[in-house]
Amino acid sequence: MARVSIQLYTLRDQLASDPETTLAAVAGMGVDEVEPFGIEHFDWLADSLAAHGLKAGSAHAGLLDDPEKVLAAATALGVRTVFQPYWEPVQWTSADGIRGLAEALNSQVDRFAEAGVTIGYHNHDFEFTAPDVDGVPAYDYFVSLLDERVVLEVDTYWAAAGGRDVPALLAKYGSRITHLHVKDGPLLPSDSGALNAVLGTGSMDLPPILDASPDRVWVVEFDLATSPLEEVGQSIGYLRER
Repeated sequence: MARVSIQLYTLRDQLASDPETTLAAVAGMGVDEVEPFGIEHFDWLADSLAAHGLKAGSAHAGLLDDPEKVLAAATALGVRTVFQPYWEPVQWTSADGIRGLAEALNSQVDRFAEAGVTIGYHNHDFEFTAPDVDGVPAYDYFVSLLDERVVLEVDTYWAAAGGRDVPALLAKYGSRITHLHVKDGPLLPSDSGALNAVLGTGSMDLPPILDASPDRVWVVEFDLATSPLEEVGQSIGYLRER
């Protein structure tokens, strides 16, 4: 059965102004785990999550910028999987740039694996709109270069916005994809500034994606929301009904 999580970046403003009340609200939503962001920058997070009975199953962090600090934070939090959440879009416009990212991730696999932590990559839309490399879509070229121990977190919304057939992508990479970011909205480019929508109320065709992912972690995320706590709660309810 899929585990339901929430990317805490969704609640970044609320966490900045009142972290304890925000985490208490998250705990009341009935999530199985949470996915914090920038874990190398928040020393207070492990104690606060524990105080509210929350577990961080995965996390986003700049693991290629400061791997030692990220690994220390992941260990303190008990995180099992750390995703590199971003790489400069310009690097995706050339084979050398893509190869550099893959090699950088591969170079960290052993260090993290020794501590029992898996590393992976999280996409946006630009990986799917980047130029092909020798006739191969840029994202697929990237995955072909990765150590087989590097896993994938597919942001289903940005993959769809980038023109990718998401169910086909999930089938192609199977167990390499361990986590999904599940979100909804108008499917406009990431630089449009468009608001996300409560799951099931936007343009995403979510049922085939969820039906194909019973063993993956479903991570709710809003890049932009009008009422984040309310909309997250409604979206978690949508997933629970699945």
